[in-house]
Amino acid sequence: MIIESLELKDYRNYENLDIKLSSGVNIFYGDNAQGKTNILESIYLATTSKSHRGSKDKDIIRFGAGESHIKLMIKKMDASVRLDMHIKKNKAKGVAINGIPIRKLSELFGTCNVVFFSPEDLNIIKRSPKERRNFVDMELCQLNKVYVSALVTYNKVLDQRNKLLKEIGFKSGLEDTLDIWDMQLVKYGKDLIAYREAFIKELNDRLRVNKEEVGISLEELDRGLQQGEDNESSDTNSEREAVQVSGGDGNNKGRKTGDDAIKFNLDGQEVTMSKTDVEKDKEMSKGAFLKSYDVNDNNEEYVEYKEN
Repeated sequence: MIIESLELKDYRNYENLDIKLSSGVNIFYGDNAQGKTNILESIYLATTSKSHRGSKDKDIIRFGAGESHIKLMIKKMDASVRLDMHIKKNKAKGVAINGIPIRKLSELFGTCNVVFFSPEDLNIIKRSPKERRNFVDMELCQLNKVYVSALVTYNKVLDQRNKLLKEIGFKSGLEDTLDIWDMQLVKYGKDLIAYREAFIKELNDRLRVNKEEVGISLEELDRGLQQGEDNESSDTNSEREAVQVSGGDGNNKGRKTGDDAIKFNLDGQEVTMSKTDVEKDKEMSKGAFLKSYDVNDNNEEYVEYKEN
């Protein structure tokens, strides 16, 4: 399955665009805000009926235009397929395959299977379970026509059941029909769950195969990360025990250099004192310097000398 060409008219920032695509890898490059993503979005929109950005139809149409048109030429099984999509501000999308309009957008799925990677994919993890279900639904709709039918029917049954629940408060006699809708909801919901579980299982199997091809296991990766954290922690502790001297800015500070010694800079001269001497000096000093002995945020002892 290959996309041979793409034509856009009044789509986003494009008034007219006609490009021929290679059967291999196609790379779009250029400055920011020039329309590279718009080209990819148009292909995704034409093949799935939805934008990955979640944009409304009126936002897709170029400013000042009344409607937008996307035309894709697809080579599929040695046959060419023409896909046209008309996007209007106040009307539903119009889609035609080989010049024949389709009645339902669900008929579009499977014409050209597309996988789109974008920063918005993080929403699958960051947001609610609904985002993850929508992701699975979109993939399965492209792969399985039966799933599309089951999903559409399930949503219709769900809407009817919700309407019934609202009307029961005004018409108590309708409560007897609730069991019928519940049975339908369970039936189609069970089918959807089975398809989704099979899809997730196949996805996990493929991930395991790819992991083995790469030659690294998650357990090895976890051990490597843990070892790196331990080494970093050890290096940080060593740095805290190292000699660090600061001075010359009027605040003469000294840091701990060992178990029983403190080194600091006093008026350009390096001075080393034991912890015992500091304690004695702290008690006895009444001279020309104000001396303080404290512990900083890193639990390192230091001495500050300032002139009175």
